[in-house]
Parts: sequence; structure tokens; C-alpha cells
Amino acid sequence: MVEVLPAILEKSFGPIQDKINRLRGKVARAQLDIGDGIFIPEESWREPERLAELGEEVKLDLHLMVDKPEQWINHWSQPNVWRITFHQEATYDVRRTLELVRQAGQEVGVALKLETPASVLYDILDEVDMVLLLAVVPGRQCQEFDARVIAKVEELRRQSQDVVIGVDGGVTPLVASSLVEAGANVLVSGSYFWEQEDVGEAIESLQVEQR
Repeated sequence: MVEVLPAILEKSFGPIQDKINRLRGKVARAQLDIGDGIFIPEESWREPERLAELGEEVKLDLHLMVDKPEQWINHWSQPNVWRITFHQEATYDVRRTLELVRQAGQEVGVALKLETPASVLYDILDEVDMVLLLAVVPGRQCQEFDARVIAKVEELRRQSQDVVIGVDGGVTPLVASSLVEAGANVLVSGSYFWEQEDVGEAIESLQVEQR
């Protein structure tokens, strides 16, 4: 079954706490989006010293939408963070940044904007735990899903049968099956997910059986 990760993007800590509380006992893992106002225009909440207040019941994948992510890793490497995902476009040395995440003790993901060709990651597919493909402009909520990402999922799956492929942005039940059929393992949902009253039903509506 495909993994569904709720995405959390907030400008202050209170709403993050509220959303984590809604997930407790229902979801084991979630994605926490961090924006610096440079790599993306929008700034998010950015206080890594408060991560511990969220507890460890819901493990976090930190999606660093930041410039020079290698400078952020040590600050954000906390016990409740199981994976750190950074953007290929944001660092001069992808392999060095991969190694820094490994040294910090987390799994590592590499994200690509929609316009970035999947081929830039061909050489490192066996070195990452996940590739995250964006189907929208990073950092903005309530955007429409861009179907061009489906071809990128298919392309990466042809290159590697083993790499975990996630898709983030505009993910709803209308597109979930197409993404999984193309080869996605992880579906990240923000706006659609949090619009649903029942967290469990939101997860079920996005879960698709993998072939």
C-alpha cells in the first residue's frame, strides 16, 4: 500500500502543534515543510529548538525548501526527525549534502521542482532513500496538480525499480491512482488532507494498492 504523508506548512508553532495532535494515534509519519523566504518566497516557522515539543509519536520528514540546505542540517537533526529532504536546486554539492544528512543520523531525500529534469538524479538514485517530485510550485498551498509530474515518475521508475518516489503538491484522490500506477510509493498531501474532517478517512481516500 502506498504511504500517505500529511504535509504541514505553517508560519507559527501553534498550528503545527494542533495538526500533530490531530495525527496522533492515526498517522506514524508526516512531512514538515520549512521555507526560508529565499529559495521560496514564503517564510515558514523556523525554530528547530522547539521540535522536541512535538514529541516523537509522529516522526517527521523535514522538507527543507531553503537555500544552502547543508547549513541547516545540524540544527534540524532532532530525535523526532527520521528523514531530511532537501532540494537538488538549492545546493552546489548534492553528494556532500547527502553525506551530511547521513552523518546526522537521518534518512535522506532529494526533491526536484517540476521544471527540473529527472535526469539530474540518475547518478545518485542508489544513494538516496527517497526522491520527492513536486507537482506544484514549492511553498504555495492550494495549487492545482500539474500532470507533467506523472511522466517524471515513470521516467525515474524506469531508471530504478528500488528507489522510493514521492509526489508532493495538489495530491487528491482524483490523481492518486495515476501516480501509483506510474510508480510512486509515497503521496504527500497538504491542502486536501487538512480540509477533511476525519484524518483516518483522509488517509484511506488516498491509499492505493501498489502493483
